[in-house]
Amino acid sequence: MEKLAWNETLSVGIALIDQQHKTWIDRFNTLAAAIAEHGAQQQISVTLGFLIEYTHFHFATEEKLMASHSYPWLTEHLQKHDELRGTLTDLVQDFEEDGPTRILADAINTFLGNWLINHIQQVDRKFGAFVKEKGIVITEQD
Repeated sequence: MEKLAWNETLSVGIALIDQQHKTWIDRFNTLAAAIAEHGAQQQISVTLGFLIEYTHFHFATEEKLMASHSYPWLTEHLQKHDELRGTLTDLVQDFEEDGPTRILADAINTFLGNWLINHIQQVDRKFGAFVKEKGIVITEQD
């Protein structure tokens, strides 16, 4: 499986969000490697669980920031987040039913990897541009 790597094309220009994206990528890579190496079910389960919890935490952070700053594309952004939540639920169900299969590994690598990169570069960066254009300063306390 190809490892995702952070680079400046993934920066949205909001340090809090960028740091969360870096953590998400790191955990994604841990999960993908564990499945590809046929790691222990427990390790995969814990990592997948963390990834799901962290995704909910991260989405809540983004959604709160967008709502508090009257982001005009919030509804569209929420739809994208809901799509991924549904996919994550499906991946967990597949893992619980079939274990760490090659199909699951491919789904995680292809879908989640592509979704994450595309979402950051096309959707999240739009929010970053909005924040910059409006002169909004976002801190860790926001």
